[in-house]
Amino acid sequence: MSWLVVAALLSPVTAVAQEGADAAALARQMVNLAVAPGMESRIDRMIAQAVEKQPADRQAEVRAELLKASAGIREDLMATFAAYYAKAFTPAELKGLVAFYQSPLGLKAVQVEENKPAEVNAAIQQQIMKLVMLLNMSGTGK
Repeated sequence: MSWLVVAALLSPVTAVAQEGADAAALARQMVNLAVAPGMESRIDRMIAQAVEKQPADRQAEVRAELLKASAGIREDLMATFAAYYAKAFTPAELKGLVAFYQSPLGLKAVQVEENKPAEVNAAIQQQIMKLVMLLNMSGTGK
């Protein structure tokens, strides 16, 4: 009889642990679908810019070194996003997000976000610079 009592007491703990594991797995799946493509392309662009500054005969070697060196950072970034989303959303919400990002519309949303034309990126950057200037001026009393 005492085993039944112990099992009954541990059952909610086991359910909470399973829900946490489900949320973590779903959050990672959502991150892989929605966040990773953009993060990967941004990191790849940063590496490409760093490689361009190297002598032509060293570019391939430097690219390989940077890709290898950045692998852990990339994984840590994705883990950070996944941990955040696992806490911010319920497993049911994460399932809905995964379903959305796997849908044709969700796939298109990620693709559109990642393939903005240069003029859109330039316009965004211009507005960000205006905001930075405004914020910097606000501290000077001008």
